[in-house]
Amino acid sequence: MHARVSPPPTLPKAATPALMEVAVLEYPGSLRAAAPVLSELAQRCNRTAAAGRRPGARMLVTRWTLSARGMQRVAGAELFGDAPPAIVVVPGSEPSWPLPPPDERMLAWVRDCHDAGTVLAGCDEGALLLASSGVLAGRTVSLPDIARCPSLASTVASWSQGDRALVDDGDVLTTSGADAWKYLSLRLLARVYGHAVMVEAIQQLQLVIPRAVQDDLERFSPNFAHGDRGILKAQRWLHTIAARGVSLQDICESSGLEPRTLQRRFLKATGLRPIEYCQRLRIAKAQLLLQAGGIVDEVSWAVGYSDQSAFRRLFLRIVGVTPARYRRQIISQRRAGRARTAAACEVEEPLRSAA
Repeated sequence: MHARVSPPPTLPKAATPALMEVAVLEYPGSLRAAAPVLSELAQRCNRTAAAGRRPGARMLVTRWTLSARGMQRVAGAELFGDAPPAIVVVPGSEPSWPLPPPDERMLAWVRDCHDAGTVLAGCDEGALLLASSGVLAGRTVSLPDIARCPSLASTVASWSQGDRALVDDGDVLTTSGADAWKYLSLRLLARVYGHAVMVEAIQQLQLVIPRAVQDDLERFSPNFAHGDRGILKAQRWLHTIAARGVSLQDICESSGLEPRTLQRRFLKATGLRPIEYCQRLRIAKAQLLLQAGGIVDEVSWAVGYSDQSAFRRLFLRIVGVTPARYRRQIISQRRAGRARTAAACEVEEPLRSAA
């Protein structure tokens, strides 16, 4: 008798990664290379994520413009339908183009997307357009000279100007200055694919990133593109107050959810429990304060920790170094940067004289 051969077990089919729409808003005079550059980076990271069988979403870059019928995708409607983009990116303008007065229909669309849970990102003049829409009120941001946007000339600023080239405030990202689009694109890669894939892209492209910008690229990167409106409401409230002095009950009240429901949905949406999320948010704020020259004891109080040893242990666990050492590293990096600048000036001066 022939032995009966059992068929090989059927392996479960791998789930197809979800597509995350990152919409580049194109307006008259906007940077023409913005969408192609971001799309090329996305394709590179999609290949990297697929080769490493990494879970999570894959980025698909679309282009949006204002038409007679309102804001519309140039292509991709068959994939995403009427759903708002996960992320809307507003690039800067071409150097030869003055920034035109923003169309109110475009600004209303930006506000509607934000209300629906879309993360907003603005680069240079694009960040000024976000300011025109009102979504930057109460935020710390990175904006260029407001004179580059005449429509804001008479506006009383409702935002705080940060001293960083890149400011990630959770559901709103802003960049300005040299290489602003590069830094914003890299931060978006980290938000969608994770830090490891972003680092691999930097290495593949052999990009040189200043240490201060690396700190901003590596900082806590929360997920806002999960579609849970209750959790989104809680997240935005936490970011408004930097999660200082909040309890689980406070978060429940901000979201309108019961504790058990909140914990379950918060973990599913963000990958973190509510208290863990608050800890990471507070430590990220502490990093910014230390980079700005804050004293460790004062920073600990500022982010809501009266117990210095507890703050030190948490900072060490999340960042990898103690707050004091982190501060010393920042000071050392700045001294080295000033020394390099001074050396470059010394070399430049004799060249000018010889000329």
